[in-house]
Amino acid sequence: MNPVLVITAAIVLGASGDYFLKMASGKDRALATLEFGAGAGLYMLSAVGFLYAMRHMSLATIGVWYALGTILLLAGLGIFVFKEELSSREMAGIALAFVSLGLLSRFT
Repeated sequence: MNPVLVITAAIVLGASGDYFLKMASGKDRALATLEFGAGAGLYMLSAVGFLYAMRHMSLATIGVWYALGTILLLAGLGIFVFKEELSSREMAGIALAFVSLGLLSRFT
């Protein structure tokens, strides 16, 4: 199994977990909601993917892939689902995340 695909699936599971946690955060007794349970469960599933990927990739590479993928998915969720706006600083941060991935792939 391709470790990059496994990391990608783990990122999607983690971002999905973040969606449910965001939904739970707006409710009274957030820790007792189904949304919190779903978010925590999706985080646990993503950990299984990371365990597999860590056997095949360096931690630095996994970290950059995870950071970039999570940034993009969460920014997209914020913009399209929760109607949030990105500041220019946040856009610059996303651009620099791409630069970091390029540098890492160039030197490893």
